[in-house]
Amino acid sequence: MTRRGRKPTGANLVEALEGSERAKARVRAIIETVSGQRTIPEVCEELGIRESMFHRVRSEGLQAAINRLEPRPLGRPPQQQSPQDLRVAELEEEILRLQLELKAAEVRRELAEQLPRLAKSPGRNPTDDRRGVPAGKKTTARSRKRRRQRLQQTTNHTRP
Repeated sequence: MTRRGRKPTGANLVEALEGSERAKARVRAIIETVSGQRTIPEVCEELGIRESMFHRVRSEGLQAAINRLEPRPLGRPPQQQSPQDLRVAELEEEILRLQLELKAAEVRRELAEQLPRLAKSPGRNPTDDRRGVPAGKKTTARSRKRRRQRLQQTTNHTRP
């Protein structure tokens, strides 16, 4: 049975990567020992290091590979806004709020010009309604009685 597709390149993949020759030799040695192509003592002799150093380098390299291959959130990471950007955004919001207030004031002015009878008269308290009772207060029987008495007193004094 023949194998289809590309032949496995194994440790030769390292040649296409960027880095120093020393680093490439170490990665190639790690791949060859992990795949069982060479023994650790052979590789240590070639690299000129002791086995304990090789085990440490191999563990660090494999751990770095695992860390790099951990799943990460999709998309770009959120960028921190500078204090100046925050201040600009705050000022833009303030501008929008003030523009809205200005438009509302213009509408109120136009309404006052078009409907002058609804404008406040200078001698009248705007809280008073037609009966002379401040707006928002309920009239009680006592207050109605007092008002009737005052009206009777004023009518009695004005009659001849």
